[in-house]
Amino acid sequence: MTPAQFVMPAFAWRRTHRDAAGQRASMLEQSSRDLSVVTAQLIEAACRAKDGDSHGTRAHIARAVALLDEQSGSRLGGQNSALRLTQIPRGGFAAWQSRRLAAYVDANLAGKIVIKNLAASLDLSVGHFCRAFKRTFGMPARIWIRQRRIELAQGLMLTTGASLSEIALSCGMSDQSHFTRSFRRIVGEAPSSWRQTRHGTIEERVTELAYPGTKPP
Repeated sequence: MTPAQFVMPAFAWRRTHRDAAGQRASMLEQSSRDLSVVTAQLIEAACRAKDGDSHGTRAHIARAVALLDEQSGSRLGGQNSALRLTQIPRGGFAAWQSRRLAAYVDANLAGKIVIKNLAASLDLSVGHFCRAFKRTFGMPARIWIRQRRIELAQGLMLTTGASLSEIALSCGMSDQSHFTRSFRRIVGEAPSSWRQTRHGTIEERVTELAYPGTKPP
């Protein structure tokens, strides 16, 4: 064997292969969750359109597009992120800082997210971080994080059969009661009724596509 040759031990190769497989599985799970959130936004837009709410329809479509753009930007190193700004707000975050925060929050929605840790990740004091966050995102960090949790919950409610208690834990809520209170505060109705109504809209749309010209009873 020449000095340039190197043979990786079998145990090291297995460990490297296992780590790479774990990373791929984690990325696939995150992508699936991201798409479920986009799906929920589009279904919500359809519901608003059905009710004649053009402003709400446009808002949810814009949110879905922004989420897709954000995900695309994260995969491409931020070249096409929805968080890029044509003009960085005075005193706000740079685009790369906003992307890093959004990616970290989305990857940790199932657990506790501490503002102090977010500030430390950008090497900022908590006070400076909170001011810059509000100027960039238009709201305090804790409220923005709560909204991201609810968006994830909406996606899971429409794309999985998980119970509300399971979804609550998946979104970092302490229990179903906590989840219900937060959901009602942001969305304006209880998660159970929201889920039922949206599933009804989906079923109606599927029926319309399968049997054109028919009307639901």
